[in-house]
Amino acid sequence: MTHYTLLVGAGGWFPLAASGGTESTQDISGVTYKVHKFTSTGTFTISRPGTQGLIQVFMWGGGGGIGGYSTSLDPGRNGGDGGGGAYAENTSISVNAESLSVCVGGGGGVGALSGGGGGGAAGSGVTISSTNYYFGARGSNAGPSGHSAAGGGGGGASAILRGTTGLIVAAGGGGGGGVERAGLGYSAGNGGGGGENGTASPQGASGGTAGASSTTNGLFNDPGGDQSAGGGGGGGTAGGGAGGNPGTDNRGGGGAGGGTSTGTTVTNGSGRTPGNNTGYNDSNYGRGGGGGYPPSQSNGNSGLVVIRYPIQYPG
Repeated sequence: MTHYTLLVGAGGWFPLAASGGTESTQDISGVTYKVHKFTSTGTFTISRPGTQGLIQVFMWGGGGGIGGYSTSLDPGRNGGDGGGGAYAENTSISVNAESLSVCVGGGGGVGALSGGGGGGAAGSGVTISSTNYYFGARGSNAGPSGHSAAGGGGGGASAILRGTTGLIVAAGGGGGGGVERAGLGYSAGNGGGGGENGTASPQGASGGTAGASSTTNGLFNDPGGDQSAGGGGGGGTAGGGAGGNPGTDNRGGGGAGGGTSTGTTVTNGSGRTPGNNTGYNDSNYGRGGGGGYPPSQSNGNSGLVVIRYPIQYPG
């Protein structure tokens, strides 16, 4: 039987002590880790940094919602897919006895279900002192009735913040664009996965733009006039681009892409699929919505943040 030693004496090794999220323990190669899993925004409170003062973090940004659709118009209008959130990992983040804000990026909402409706809701981030950080962007409003409904909002980014500074960020996916007359074979613009380009249609105009290094929040682009609507950009540094509104009637647009997220390792979303899965992502966290006629999934899934650190070594 393996015996474990927890050294707490003078000159010995002291483990980090903290609280927050759903707590559990995990054995990895003979070392016992404390694991904190956040499926919603909260606080990670460190009461003792321990000898090492380090935490390991694994996170996924929120997925984008689909472009708006309608099953009552003939032929039906169907929106593009929402992008999947990025994955970010850093296994050596220095901490003190402090409280850190944990932001779990929200999924983007579906656009309105008929022409002339409102844009999909933005994926949520975290609000600190009345200021929003790491939010996605809402979808653009649709044009007049008879045109495609609004694209879905982008997903919010997941992040750990000290004050208002992101220590690690996983970008959110962009929202899908709207399309008109799907029955005639026209394509909707798909939202970009977190940190990567959207899928562009030949005549697609820009949709909402991703959060970039100068802004953590995605932006939306309202086309106005006689056009179908573009999705909102994903939140983060830099989130996925949105599906665009068509440059001409009956054409879905693609989104501009983002760059990379902050962290030691970043894996971008690809299509609806979020980035790398370490095994903690057991419920499709960060997955983008699925467009089509009718859609397979309307809203994007929220993100996930997992924090762990060793508390016992074999001895």
